[in-house]
Amino acid sequence: MVLLDVKGLTVEFHTPSGIFRAVEDLSFNLEAGDSLGLVGESGCGKTTAMLAVMRLLPEPGRIVAGQVMFEGIDLLSLNPAEMRRYRWQKISMVFQGAMNALNPVRTVGAQIAESIALHKTVPGEQIRDEVSRLLDLVGISPSRAGQYPHQYSGGMRQRAMIAMALACRPQIVIADEPTTALDVMIQAQILDLLQDLQRQLGLSFIMVTHDLGVVAEVCNHVLVMYGGRLAELGDSDTIYNMPQHPYTQRLLRAFPDIDNPKAELSSIQGSPPALNALPPGCRFQPRCHMAIDECSKAIPGNYLVGESHIVSCIRVMEKTV
Repeated sequence: MVLLDVKGLTVEFHTPSGIFRAVEDLSFNLEAGDSLGLVGESGCGKTTAMLAVMRLLPEPGRIVAGQVMFEGIDLLSLNPAEMRRYRWQKISMVFQGAMNALNPVRTVGAQIAESIALHKTVPGEQIRDEVSRLLDLVGISPSRAGQYPHQYSGGMRQRAMIAMALACRPQIVIADEPTTALDVMIQAQILDLLQDLQRQLGLSFIMVTHDLGVVAEVCNHVLVMYGGRLAELGDSDTIYNMPQHPYTQRLLRAFPDIDNPKAELSSIQGSPPALNALPPGCRFQPRCHMAIDECSKAIPGNYLVGESHIVSCIRVMEKTV
């Protein structure tokens, strides 16, 4: 069953320096119990797309086209009060750098309790029990609810933020770079926790990251973005073993392969496009090793090249016709 269906999402930032098109014509869906990895270089539009889904875009960002369908309801058509009934209760988000976002002068338990009280009508005693349950769920002793963030390690603060995201028992959790700034061992613990929570609670996850290793470990599907647009979308096995878009191929070649540790890594020449001066045609063509003349003339469509495998590349279209 499809829980979230994003169709043609386009986001712009209107500034004195011009219009920055951060996300353009992005479409994907997420099924119940599924996990999607959203990957790409910094500035490709990953976080902006997720903030748009949550309707938490900062000014001067605006959604100029598209639909965000949740169980058949277009979240973009709701007024602010109606949207608050979906945000956190149906879809929640662990923000980038969230482990440093806790209020330093309030106890961790009080902050989790506040997130419950704001969105649910629950008696105080039940809220305390729920805080204890949530802390225990993410591997923190409930006895530490009365402690302050500075008394927690970085990994524990990240776990507390995950507990807060789960406070209203949402169906979808968006995790934006959940392992950033954590050492390797703590990263592994957080990823194991997310997988355990998905199994226990039947959650659906969207993992926003630039770390292909993280996606390979925890996500069933992968969406690769470049220059605000979809480059490739498919199940994890297909994306990692049979990538079709030149950008996906280059990304994977820039990442160490544990099965072939002596393989030479390669970089992608050039820089991502400026979002207020996007190149004509395919966004990736100025950096693409396979570009042909047609690539600079028109934006390629999203071509279905296999079961649920979508690629936005004119060269792929040539192979399939």
